[in-house]
Amino acid sequence: MMSILALESGFVSAAALAAVIPLLLMVAYLVANPVSMDPKEPPLVRPRVPFVGHILGILQHSWKYLDMTYAKYPNPILTLPMLSGKVYVVNDPELAQAALRNRSLSFDPFLRDLVKGMANTSAETMKVWDDPAFYGRWVKVLYGGMAGQSLLGLNISAVGKVAARMNEIGGNVVVEDLYRWNREMFTLASTDSLYGSMNPMRADKRLIEAYWDYEGDVHKLMVGLFPSLIAPRGHQGQKLVERAFQSFFDSNLHEGADVPPLVKERRELSKSFNMPSSAAAAIELLFLHGAISNTFPTYYWFFTRIFNQPALVARLREEVQGVIEETDCATDAKGKRVATLHIEKIEEKCQLLMSCFRETHRLYASGILARKVMADTTISDGKTSYVLKKDCQVQGPQTILHLSPHIWGDDAVEFVGDRFLKMAKKKGEAVANFAPRGFLGFGGGKHICPGRYFAMGELLGSIALLISGFDITNERGDAITAPKPTGVPLTGSLGKPVPGSDLKGRIRRRPGWENVQWEVAA
Repeated sequence: MMSILALESGFVSAAALAAVIPLLLMVAYLVANPVSMDPKEPPLVRPRVPFVGHILGILQHSWKYLDMTYAKYPNPILTLPMLSGKVYVVNDPELAQAALRNRSLSFDPFLRDLVKGMANTSAETMKVWDDPAFYGRWVKVLYGGMAGQSLLGLNISAVGKVAARMNEIGGNVVVEDLYRWNREMFTLASTDSLYGSMNPMRADKRLIEAYWDYEGDVHKLMVGLFPSLIAPRGHQGQKLVERAFQSFFDSNLHEGADVPPLVKERRELSKSFNMPSSAAAAIELLFLHGAISNTFPTYYWFFTRIFNQPALVARLREEVQGVIEETDCATDAKGKRVATLHIEKIEEKCQLLMSCFRETHRLYASGILARKVMADTTISDGKTSYVLKKDCQVQGPQTILHLSPHIWGDDAVEFVGDRFLKMAKKKGEAVANFAPRGFLGFGGGKHICPGRYFAMGELLGSIALLISGFDITNERGDAITAPKPTGVPLTGSLGKPVPGSDLKGRIRRRPGWENVQWEVAA
């Protein structure tokens, strides 16, 4: 029988030629067109395996590969050649801020890739997305819906749902898995605030698990090849949530009185461009992913690090009292004392809580800030300027900057709740306004995260309520343990508790706060 590649007879099958010839042509092209370097570009780090070595490193180690490269080549900025292109890796706080301020660097091309890859959108939908008349208005609705009174309404609603859940707790509740318990509560609170009383997630709680299955596999789904084979749980979860959103739109439930303009106006916009509900649902899943995929893990580590330290909890309880209004004569219909958490005052009056929130972000955010160079430009740290070439990528690894002892001191890898508070006081600033060098919590420049204030208000309000009204411990009544986080995939920014962690907990009302009904207001 003739072999597939019967070279001894001079025969090569058509299938083999079809596979080999494109590869040979690519190699020939790369050899004939080596990466060219301007002498003013950042220093070049050549991979061990020509052309693809850095790509293989990132695929194997995720963004930790950039940390490993920096450990070998501790330069402020590096150039990593990948195939015929280049990636500039920014490792210096001044250069990172310069990159974020530079108008020639844009996140928009990556957002387009995310829409196409994560939402698996059709060519027709991408044509609409690429229309400046659509995209410009879509972004305007997004930013406008997360500012001012709209933002305040979202935060009151989300934290109010957490309050409603905690009001159900009577005596002593044992929780088998605090991560999953918090995840369900947080997911429902967030989505209730976005989709109102007809929230698809609350109507069918299987969708909570379906969404997080999708989130766990989204880095595989981005590949776009055989999704049902390489990521069956994530693919199934994606389809379930998309169908639920399609039904939500088809039934006009997005027009409900308690659905915020942020959701209503985006669907009205997509309708005006004749986008079918199936495509709008796919993009809605991407929006939801942006709203909770990193916000919940931040909340969980925030929750864990605070209830891990009883002394810190005591300090925070004293501080948070300043934003709680409660009187003995204010009772609800059930005869309970009413305590109202005023979330609009937290940022001003709860400086230690703000510090803990930012410290959580510093310690656990492990993704990158990505930008594309839209035109040849330069960035400078005040001493040296570097040329960045059009069509190359810029990546800023959060861990290199967030965990640098040169920036944060010898305890850079430790959780220090009042770190930002102390630093801000030295500068005479409030923690919320303090911008320390090397902190890339929500990005910056024109592409700063539009949902940062929604996330921050939701997290601060929820934690303030839990601190004030409840004792949360491990099953034995001691402080909970902070588990180690997993690494993050290429599409993520924060890890999860490593498998096998002890996540059991006990929740009980604080002495003196047993007969309290919690409410939330501005």
